[in-house]
Amino acid sequence: MATIAVILTNPPYGNTNASEGVEFALASTNYGHECSVFFVGTGVLQLMANQQPATQKHHAKQLKVMPFYDIEDCYACAASLLKHNISVDTVPIDIHPLTPDELRATLATFDHTVTF
Repeated sequence: MATIAVILTNPPYGNTNASEGVEFALASTNYGHECSVFFVGTGVLQLMANQQPATQKHHAKQLKVMPFYDIEDCYACAASLLKHNISVDTVPIDIHPLTPDELRATLATFDHTVTF
């Protein structure tokens, strides 16, 4: 089947784009596609530990189920992590930080990319 890169560029709260992106990634595996998730720009804010939303469901819990859907490769833009002062050691899931050049090269290996 096809390989799909889901690029998450939105913060976890304020709109539904972040949640819809994760749901798309989870659903794509139900159709036999191989899916990887990329956190870029303000999308890395989805990786912040200790999120406590007042009115929405906790976004980090949604990220933690990805391995159950065979989404094992999650990447984050190292420059975005640095900009938002997020340490790889504190995020709720396993991620591979990539430099912008590594990010572009990795994305080029996928059949399809979808950005949320």
